[in-house]
Amino acid sequence: MRMSKRRADTLNRRARFLHQHRKQRGTLPCLETGGTQVYAYWARGEGLVVSVHLDTGEVPADLISPNGTIPIRINVNGECVFEAD
Repeated sequence: MRMSKRRADTLNRRARFLHQHRKQRGTLPCLETGGTQVYAYWARGEGLVVSVHLDTGEVPADLISPNGTIPIRINVNGECVFEAD
């Protein structure tokens, strides 16, 4: 997927962080960007958990590839550990 720098900058500026609420026990820290949600949280017995949700129903059509998927790359310490188109 080719995305312009301007489009990427716009999506990044609109990103928002949703913190865990004390009164709502089921909530977890979440970053919302481009209609997707990325959760990063600590779980007892597991350590750091990162969960990516691409099926929010709010992803703009121009971010979805012709085959209906959303291209994704996951980096850990600067190294790509997962990539899918």
